[in-house]
Amino acid sequence: MERKFEQLGQFIQKHTVVLLVGMLAITVFLGFGLPKVQMDMGNDVFVNTKSQVYKDTETYQKNFGGDSAYILLSGHQDKLISHETMQKIHSLDGRLNKIDNVRGTTNVVNVLNATLKSGNASSVQSTDQNGSGQSTQTKLMNSLSKKQKQQLQSTLAQSLTPAQQQQVQQYTLTILTPTQKQALAANPVAASQMTGQLNLKQQQQIQTYMMSLLTAGQRQQLTGQVMAQVPRVEKMSTPMLNALIFSNNGKVPSAMQQLLPKDGRHVLVVVNTSDKTDMSTYVKMTRDINRAIKQTHFQDGVKVRLAGSPAITSQVQTQVTRAMMIMLGLAVVVMVIVLSLIFRVRRRLFPLLFVAVSLIWTFGFMGWTGISLTLATMATLPIIIGLGTDFGVQFQNRYEETFRQQHNRQDALNTGIGKMGPAVGIALIVMTFSFLTMFLSKAPMMQQFGLTLAIGVVSAYLTELILMFSLLPFFDRHAEPVKAAEPHKLSQPSGLAKVLARYAAFVTKHSVIVLIIGVLLGGAGFAVEHNINTETDMTKMIPQQMTALKDTKYLQKQIGSTTYITYLVRADDVRDKRVMQYTDQFGRQEQRRYHDVTDVTSLPTSLNLSGQQLTDTKQGTLNSGIASLPSSMKQVLMSNNQHYATLQFKINKNLSSADQLKLMNKITKDIDAPHGIHVAPAGAEVMMLTGSHNMTANHWLIIIAGIAIIFLVLFVIYRDPRFAMYPILPILLVLGLSPLTLWLMGTSYNPLTISLSSLVLGIGTEFTILILERYREEQKRGKSTVDATISAVSSVGQAIFVSGMTVIGGFSAIIFASFPVLKSFGLITVIDTGFSLISALTILPAIIVFMHRGDKRKQV
Repeated sequence: MERKFEQLGQFIQKHTVVLLVGMLAITVFLGFGLPKVQMDMGNDVFVNTKSQVYKDTETYQKNFGGDSAYILLSGHQDKLISHETMQKIHSLDGRLNKIDNVRGTTNVVNVLNATLKSGNASSVQSTDQNGSGQSTQTKLMNSLSKKQKQQLQSTLAQSLTPAQQQQVQQYTLTILTPTQKQALAANPVAASQMTGQLNLKQQQQIQTYMMSLLTAGQRQQLTGQVMAQVPRVEKMSTPMLNALIFSNNGKVPSAMQQLLPKDGRHVLVVVNTSDKTDMSTYVKMTRDINRAIKQTHFQDGVKVRLAGSPAITSQVQTQVTRAMMIMLGLAVVVMVIVLSLIFRVRRRLFPLLFVAVSLIWTFGFMGWTGISLTLATMATLPIIIGLGTDFGVQFQNRYEETFRQQHNRQDALNTGIGKMGPAVGIALIVMTFSFLTMFLSKAPMMQQFGLTLAIGVVSAYLTELILMFSLLPFFDRHAEPVKAAEPHKLSQPSGLAKVLARYAAFVTKHSVIVLIIGVLLGGAGFAVEHNINTETDMTKMIPQQMTALKDTKYLQKQIGSTTYITYLVRADDVRDKRVMQYTDQFGRQEQRRYHDVTDVTSLPTSLNLSGQQLTDTKQGTLNSGIASLPSSMKQVLMSNNQHYATLQFKINKNLSSADQLKLMNKITKDIDAPHGIHVAPAGAEVMMLTGSHNMTANHWLIIIAGIAIIFLVLFVIYRDPRFAMYPILPILLVLGLSPLTLWLMGTSYNPLTISLSSLVLGIGTEFTILILERYREEQKRGKSTVDATISAVSSVGQAIFVSGMTVIGGFSAIIFASFPVLKSFGLITVIDTGFSLISALTILPAIIVFMHRGDKRKQV
């Protein structure tokens, strides 16, 4: 293999110009793919598109839309429940409905208007303490014009039975004035016209008395007639609004509390969105909603907040772009500092310059092939910078080491590419396969993370190899011949090499003790790993200073939980009584069974029907009741074709994502729908819960598969099981130390940090393989096991230390990202990379000496 790479080096030297032009052409072509890279935070990055829950959610969103946006108006009650505010909400409603991908809105104005139009005010009114409901009706009647009042009075009198009419006449006699009684005695025939002679107070007394006599049916009929006379909500006077809205003994009735939380101190407008849930749609929609709010010009004293997933998602895009720029800038700055301080060679910034080409290749390839930019793939930027610079450092260090000794560019090229090309190449193969084990993850986002890393390291290897061994010899073409005294002087080991040699000597001398300590530490880490929690709440993984996130938390604080686990009910006709009965029975059963289910919303609950009431209601009455529901309510409860309905379980707002997932699984397990009825979880919250589970699933399978791949690849290359095992044992120590450190720090896993195993496998293997390759090279020169080990650590360990620092420097940029999930990932990656470096320089030499303790080698 060494000979083939030397031939490759000669080919590079002969065709340098052609290769550089070819690389430039590839770079330009892939560079045009950069603008094509799309950000994706949608459902398909968390859940496989072929899964049943994804298909059910697609059906759900097609019929009921995606996540809702929420506009919350806050202020003094008198300011919000007023004629002016209702006019503003009506105006806003008109603007919102003109926005692309807005299916409609739900707000106090359109709900009340639809209810009043239907003549059924029972859903927005409450009765007084006597249950008569006359208080609200009286207030509304008093708010009408004189002509409307007279019409209602006449209609009310005509609706009375003969017995009720007689009671009213008797009551009327009791409230007459002496003058009125004398007039009546003088002309008894005029008794029937006496009502027109009564004063206003007497008319109100009779009206109140008549209403007290009404039966339930008569009261309902009167209510409908009153509501028919009432103007549209946006045209109501403030007193009439107060009479209608505060009908529950001066409070907002329960049916309206969701839209008027805290008894009218807030007003909620729900914006129902279409089935398009991609980030670009949410960004445009949020921008348009904010423009509509601004154009409405709400009065002073009314605070307007836009909340909900669409608003959060739209702001995430800006934060992602900003985070990537910060990470890129910091990674470059840190790399420059690290290379300048500890990589003591000529042209020390070459590795960093060349890695820029590999970044264009990687992200340009993503653009051309449609690989999305997600929270995971954006983290690959500093990782590829670190690993690519690491490859370049290894190549340049070996070239410079040989050039200092031989002062001959051809010898330096042959040694550099011949020795390090295969060594880094082997590490690349193992690293690539380690990253590709992420395809065992259930989350497409993590699969893309592994694929992007694999593409990145392959691109980095090719660009660093070709550019480094093309340009270094080119710049040394005019080098002066070395003087006789110079080789000895220039080949003197550096101070770092001397320190590493002493350290390696200590490790090899106490190899047994070192291994015992390593095994104990690794074992302790694996033992405590089950005690480490995994954070799955997506809202805790994004920048906490985002306005939309703050407003969403404020919204939840004011109106309670906005978390619903939604189930999609499918049947030939979801209005069918049998379907309604099962939906009602199942929903109420689950609410009684699980205390974290705080409310249930479905077609039956919206009709205020349950149990025996539902059984006794005729199918025609059910259909009429559903038809009379406000359209804004119907569109979130039933599809237009009547084949689908929603069953929504409102969840305790303090329940963690992990517990929400457990609750959802329990509810799903409880489903026992009769033939012809299909019930399944679907919707945004269901996808989020399923996605968070997918992100952390198969953790141990990925580790085991990665270790197995490393062993198989190295066994095929070295044909010696001992050499195949050497890199694995130091990595196992790191895999144990990582959870031990998290446990001691009190830090939780998150979907990204739990995937670090594949990253540790890749990086850790590279460090150990480089030392192992140098060890084999020293052994071929006839050195003993101990001497070969010390020589390998002191020589290549120097380059590994530099490359390890560059990798750590690149990874450290992630710590400064505004996303908490990335901060945690960056910190743990830096720690694990440090452990990998220490383990390679400590555990690997101890293992080699321990495993070869019986070998006989020539001492030199």
